[in-house]
Amino acid sequence: MGIEKADSCMDCHKKVKPDSAAIKQLSLLAKKKRDVAWVPVYHVPSFVRFSHSSHAGAGVHCDECHGPVPTRDELFPEKDMSQKGCLACHAQYHVGARIDGGINCFFCHD
Repeated sequence: MGIEKADSCMDCHKKVKPDSAAIKQLSLLAKKKRDVAWVPVYHVPSFVRFSHSSHAGAGVHCDECHGPVPTRDELFPEKDMSQKGCLACHAQYHVGARIDGGINCFFCHD
């Protein structure tokens, strides 16, 4: 799972919010074939291992953590990224490295 290029974003934004100032800037970047200077929305501590690709590979869609991206000018945190929030999400979807009924700490930590 990677960060989308401007021209990929414009696939939807040609019709979704095209008059928005942010989308006009995005359109200009796409025309110039320039990368978007994305700013992280979520921050996890350096001792936590998080992988977009493993979540995408498990079928987690962007909107589950980032909301309805195509309709937004700006993204913001929508999920609890604390240990409690991550464990609750993994429990909800019955995923995670469980050993003898407990959580394997090394699933997310070195």
